[in-house]
Amino acid sequence: MDVRTTAPAGTDRRRLLVAAAAKLFAEHSYEKVTTSEIAKAAGVAYGLIAHHFDNKRGLYLAVMRDIADELAANQSRPPRGDTLREQLRHALTDHITYIDQHATGFVAIMRGGLGADPEMRAMVDELRWNGARRILHRLGITDPVPAVLRTTMRGWVGFFDEIILDRLEHHDIDTPTLVELATATLLTALRTAIHLDRQSTLAPATITLIENA
Repeated sequence: MDVRTTAPAGTDRRRLLVAAAAKLFAEHSYEKVTTSEIAKAAGVAYGLIAHHFDNKRGLYLAVMRDIADELAANQSRPPRGDTLREQLRHALTDHITYIDQHATGFVAIMRGGLGADPEMRAMVDELRWNGARRILHRLGITDPVPAVLRTTMRGWVGFFDEIILDRLEHHDIDTPTLVELATATLLTALRTAIHLDRQSTLAPATITLIENA
């Protein structure tokens, strides 16, 4: 590993620490990475970790927040396609392609070394729910989301993340197949949800859009 001993003058040392930590956490488990290794790789004084992040946990969470922000930015691209099914396929294809290119970061945030940490769990939950809300908003469904639809979307996002993780592990399903599986599962779940929720306040046009997708 090419390790710097000192950072150039004027460098953002916090960013250097985050970048160095991201690389080390991608290569090794959380438990095996030490703060002294991170500081050495960043080329900064060891004490700056405590100054900026308090401890290794704080630095790890900062790395995970960066990854979560990148994933969220990618999810925010405007939809393409004339129909709901086409828009979903394009959005899911873009998302899977992005994750293929940033697999280590995605696996880290979903299977990270602080999986039981409440702040880490809150970060993952927020990322997942914001992704679900973007889909709902494209259907014209805003907060408060009806209970059955909320439960449906939370369950589907968890399913989507897991099938991506499975693909990254086994490398035996191509992107079009995964997109079709995710799209068909989502639309089936949405149709079921609107039929189960007799108290739903969804607009008739939204119900028609889902049923005909």
